[in-house]
Amino acid sequence: MYYFAYCTWLNDPEIRRYMPACKKITKGYAANYRLQFHAAAGREDRGWCHLNGLPDAWGEKCLGLVFEDDGLTDDYDDFDRFAITVHGDDGKTYDCWTYRMTTPGKPMRPPNFYWQHIPDGLQSEGFPAEYIGKVQAVFDAAAPCPRADRPNPSAIPGKSAESR
Repeated sequence: MYYFAYCTWLNDPEIRRYMPACKKITKGYAANYRLQFHAAAGREDRGWCHLNGLPDAWGEKCLGLVFEDDGLTDDYDDFDRFAITVHGDDGKTYDCWTYRMTTPGKPMRPPNFYWQHIPDGLQSEGFPAEYIGKVQAVFDAAAPCPRADRPNPSAIPGKSAESR
C-alpha cells in the first residue's frame, strides 16, 4: 500500500515516528489538490495541514512524496483517510491513501513545532523554490496560531487532537 505525504511527513524524522519501516518511492503530485492550513471546525486552538480538492483546487498541484507504508492503521480526531491518485516523478501513477481534515474550519497556522517539519522536509527533499514559496505564502495568509509555542510531543502523540 502507498501513502502520499504532503505536509509534516515530508520531513524524514517526523514520518519515521509514525511509520518507522516505510520506504520512500518517489516525489510526485496530486492533481487538482492544494495544501492549506485550517483549524478544525469548532476549534480555535491551532491549525493543521489540510489537502483541499475539487472544485476549489482545479488546476493546482500538491507536491509530496510517495511512500510504501508499513501498515499504519491509526485514525486521528478531525481527520479522515482517503484514496488519492498521485503522479510520480518516476513516470508511474500511484493509488495512495493520505489524511485530510474531516471538516476544516477557518484558515489558521499550526504550532511552530508542527510547521517547521514542512519547510524542513520541502528543502531536504529538494522541492522547487517556487513551491516552497507558495506553501510559505499560504501559511503567512492564515490566522496566527494562538498556541504557536506549544511543545512538540516527545513520543508518538495520541489519536486525540488534545495530545497532538
